[in-house]
Amino acid sequence: MSSIIRSRTAAAGIAAVAVAAALAVTAGPVSAVSAAESATTASQAPQSSGYPTDSLGVTDLLVSAYGIGDDDTIKRLATAKVVKTLADHGDAHAKRWHRTAADAGAGHTWVSYTNLDTHEVMTFSVGNEAAANGGGDAAREVTFAN
Repeated sequence: MSSIIRSRTAAAGIAAVAVAAALAVTAGPVSAVSAAESATTASQAPQSSGYPTDSLGVTDLLVSAYGIGDDDTIKRLATAKVVKTLADHGDAHAKRWHRTAADAGAGHTWVSYTNLDTHEVMTFSVGNEAAANGGGDAAREVTFAN
């Protein structure tokens, strides 16, 4: 019976060491950071505007905003020319667009969406630098083709 007790005690000891090692690895250096240091680094972290910082993200958000009639987001992401073109085009079939192509060059990205109801193609020209800076006026042009 003493050999059974010894093997169980050894197994329990090995398990305890494994748990302690796992906790040490999990806690790691993060546990050494004080609350004051955490607050300092958090306040120095860059702040996000909540808008995408790439051309595809900008146009995806713009098309979504167009589909639901979110004029504030459209005005934030697009130039006045694009806002007017979208408004003039109307929103009768604005909800079902699917991104079908994208191409980039010379500081711009062209992103196309096809309407799933009408098969019309909407293509945006996006300034890459404007998109990288938070999307303000990033969509420079929009065209519609059947």
